Amino acid sequence: LATGPRQNNSIFYEIRTYDIKPSKVNEFVEMVNKYFHLRTAHSELVGFWSAELGAMNKFVHVWKYDNFAHRTAVRHAVANDKDWQGKFISPALHLIEKQHAEVAYLVPWCQLGKPPKEGG
Repeated sequence: LATGPRQNNSIFYEIRTYDIKPSKVNEFVEMVNKYFHLRTAHSELVGFWSAELGAMNKFVHVWKYDNFAHRTAVRHAVANDKDWQGKFISPALHLIEKQHAEVAYLVPWCQLGKPPKEGG
């Protein structure tokens, strides 16, 4: 049973980490570049990183959700998105060694912002 602010029906971030097979990293990056827009059509991507030092071949992406009902709706939509499933998920499965997901909440004194638009 969770205690504290995570029980509230409020914004949270899902941090998803994927370990990609070393020989498949380039293929994974190519697929992300080509098809990841299909996933970002469903919810807000806060960030996407890859690791080159330390724990190598890791890709981390962070998704913003308004609440758990929002996440449930997005996960349902993504599962039923034939383009996303057929063009990215099915081909990517053999590239992944393992995945990990966790939920995080911002501490009250922290805010995420977007950088100003270039030239704006």
